[in-house]
Amino acid sequence: MLEQTIVDELFSKNLGELERNRLWKSAQNILSHRPVEGSSTGLALGYVQSGKTTQMIALTAAAHDAGYRIVIALLGSTNLLLDQNSNRFEENLQIGTRDDFRWVSIKNPSGRSGITKISENLDKGRTILVPVLKHKGRITQLAEVLAACSLSNIPALILDDEADQASLNAAVNEETESKVYEAIGKLRDTLRQHLYVQFTATPYAQLLLEPNDRLSLEFVEFLTPGRGYVGGREFFIDNADTVIRSIPVMDEQSANTKLIDLPTSLKIATANFIAGSALLLVNDLSAKTISMLVHSTHKNKVQSVYHYLIKNLLRNWREVINGDYSKIPELIQIERSRLVSNGAKDISDDLFLEKVEYVLKEAILWLVNSASDVKKINWLEGPIHILVGGNKLDRGFTVEGLTVTYMNRPTSDQIDTLEQRARAFGYRNDLLPYCQFFATLATVRMLRGIVHTEYDLRGRLDDWITLGKSPKDWSRDIGLLLPLGGKPTRSSVIKAITTFNNGGGWHQLRMPSLKIDHMKKNNELVADLGILTADREYFGRISHRTIEIASSIFFDNFLKQWQWDGFSPGWEHEHILQLFESLGPRHVNNKNGTIKVTLMQYENEDSPREREWRSDTGFVNLFQGMDAGFERGVTLDKYPGDRMVPKIDENLNSLAVQIHRIAPKGIEVDEIFTLAIYLGDAKIVRGGN
Repeated sequence: MLEQTIVDELFSKNLGELERNRLWKSAQNILSHRPVEGSSTGLALGYVQSGKTTQMIALTAAAHDAGYRIVIALLGSTNLLLDQNSNRFEENLQIGTRDDFRWVSIKNPSGRSGITKISENLDKGRTILVPVLKHKGRITQLAEVLAACSLSNIPALILDDEADQASLNAAVNEETESKVYEAIGKLRDTLRQHLYVQFTATPYAQLLLEPNDRLSLEFVEFLTPGRGYVGGREFFIDNADTVIRSIPVMDEQSANTKLIDLPTSLKIATANFIAGSALLLVNDLSAKTISMLVHSTHKNKVQSVYHYLIKNLLRNWREVINGDYSKIPELIQIERSRLVSNGAKDISDDLFLEKVEYVLKEAILWLVNSASDVKKINWLEGPIHILVGGNKLDRGFTVEGLTVTYMNRPTSDQIDTLEQRARAFGYRNDLLPYCQFFATLATVRMLRGIVHTEYDLRGRLDDWITLGKSPKDWSRDIGLLLPLGGKPTRSSVIKAITTFNNGGGWHQLRMPSLKIDHMKKNNELVADLGILTADREYFGRISHRTIEIASSIFFDNFLKQWQWDGFSPGWEHEHILQLFESLGPRHVNNKNGTIKVTLMQYENEDSPREREWRSDTGFVNLFQGMDAGFERGVTLDKYPGDRMVPKIDENLNSLAVQIHRIAPKGIEVDEIFTLAIYLGDAKIVRGGN
């Protein structure tokens, strides 16, 4: 535990004990998949901007303590990202500053000198960190170096950061291999015993790979973000009323439209940033860097025009104010009032004038449309930054002190790209009153849908793995629920994706409200329904209390009255109500306008089932699985599983409701009721043919 102890001491400066314990637990979980021989391939699934690099460093330290002698880290597709990430590794592992000579870092080794360095340091008993650029040439050179070294009994760990990008086979539909994918294959072939861990927050491509793909997953570790993490849920659902600002369609920037003046919505966003920065500089002395992101288009020339026009706007505002409070533009004052109403602390008018002028004077504009531009950004050059760019502000780029995002680029239907592009993640929780996200309604709608996709994926994949099943089979048997009009990833890396409407199938309320008044009301609704004492109906060897009720009565007196807390993975409450109402009385197989409602609990004692509770996704395995050996149509001694109750397999277009009585493990609630609703044939997105 030597390295874990050393690194944990460094982590303790910024992370609490609970967060550090989670890091080390995840590291040990991943290392438990170490193969006796050959290789094992897995996924460390995090959230965007949630500290995946910290987890990789913890895993590296734990791997050393577990006997790994080589850690290969694919840390970026650009030299800038490779340098930034490898420096973080070396700083936290104290490589080059410690005097116990346990570690050595050899970046991009190649040729005879690389062979010599690797071999000599292994002979000396060093553990070798090998940061490598995710590039065919660099990876191939490393493979050649390792092939020339004696590694037969040496276990290796390979870390693949942002693994859903360049690592995957982008030529899979051409029945060949893309360059980086091929090089990774050669690298892995040189290592007799190794663990390959892919890190990403957008795993849609990995989960849809063919089972025989060399990067197909054998295990998944779910990473938990630290305290105060702000991601898609906090922005697009929990705080949407105060954070989200709609951009008119007319302000959307087409790649072919000539820009003459800044869109009005961008002037408003800039005014908000100026006002928020002025307030923040007074209210939070720890806010050393405050930033705004303007993402309008992938066209470099258009980005340059935005940069020029924003610079002119700031100069004009500075000249107009010129020390006179009454001359502060109305837009800035309106946005000041808005921020204060959102929870930001106001300051005196004199101080506000002083700070607005300071912000306008100190604001540094960065045009970021090349790798060299990214490298030039110096956060220490001043406190106020506005970044204007496109694709270079996407994946892997962290904007320090981000408070305002303006994105008038047309929305993408590819959800992994859009989720990474938004960069509305990793904001500081205490800065939420100052945060604003400006985008078109289409983009916001898609991003809100992605939140449900992301959490639903984690919840249902967690269910699947907890049952002891392989992630290789998950997409074919369960699959992805996608936002309307969305596709999971680029088609070049997936052999076949069958796309269906996502309206039907089972909808589970995994995270019922834990508010006392909500639970009390829901308990009353269940009791008034009469289902607690209803007759039992047998489903194989298990019986459930079941009632049949008019769908209109159930909808009005029960479903519409159900209390919940605003978010549950995959549960879009208003959408479900609309679907239920439209399908109920008029459903082709529901001519009498009735539906069956079933109470799911332990049969013998009429007591709640026990289920594990996750803080981010709610209940694990809400549904009980089918009995081993169950065959459709044979139900006398085998249970078909909750998903088939009440006899869904006899009519896939039926409607049904289950009320689950649960005793949650891990939270201080004795029991709680929650819902599962079946809205016709399951319509999902699956990988494979």
